Amino acid sequence: MDPRNKVVIITGASAGIGAATAQLFAAAGARLVLAARSREPLERLAAALPGRPLVVPTDVADPAQCRALVSRTLEAHGRSDILINNAGVGLAGPVAELSPADLERALAVDLLGPLLLIQAALPGMRAQGSGQIINVSTVLAAQPLPYLGGYAAAKAALERLSEALRMELRGSGVAVSVVRPGTTRTGFGGNRLGSGSERRRVAPKGVPATSHAAPTCAPPTVSPSWQAPCSPASWSACSARRLRGSASLSVPIHLESDITCD
Repeated sequence: MDPRNKVVIITGASAGIGAATAQLFAAAGARLVLAARSREPLERLAAALPGRPLVVPTDVADPAQCRALVSRTLEAHGRSDILINNAGVGLAGPVAELSPADLERALAVDLLGPLLLIQAALPGMRAQGSGQIINVSTVLAAQPLPYLGGYAAAKAALERLSEALRMELRGSGVAVSVVRPGTTRTGFGGNRLGSGSERRRVAPKGVPATSHAAPTCAPPTVSPSWQAPCSPASWSACSARRLRGSASLSVPIHLESDITCD
């Protein structure tokens, strides 16, 4: 899907991957709707972008706010073409000591928030016969790490939901994609839930690199490497390429010792 003149909703748009994604789509001529919990960083970002993006402060864990985000989009633009479920919260700590309250919060943001937004946006996309849903996951959904099991579980659930949705929407004109970022140079890790100060070892040296290919029935999946932390803009470029192609894309995930993943 060419993003020019398309109405694009981006959650978690105030910083990191979300803000870089907004910059990329604005440069491509999209009509943006920017969502995140805090208004001020959204307004600063919107002021720096062309096209007068619509700013809608939204906590995706709140069902009413999710519905309001899509309603505001339809009021302003009459349609929504691309939904990018980027908002998320990390969760760290040993599985044996995970707080149920922290896990519930992670699921509310990382799984139920995207579900609520999909349910709000889908009727319009189906009616117009076109649309794109992009769910931002993590490489941990395919290869979990110690002390990040709760976060990996939440994102793995999002991927399974995406796979089922893609099959359900076959022939409707609405596509579903998953993007799996690895470690990025953002503030995401500093805001995670749980007690995640432990150093997380991935695997001893000598373990061969593994690659995770998306199965035929799965959403087209971008799964970049863990070799080094990447900039948010590089993941945003992956999202843009995903809009222009239909084949699954999977890059080897390299397991090395002493890697700290935030």
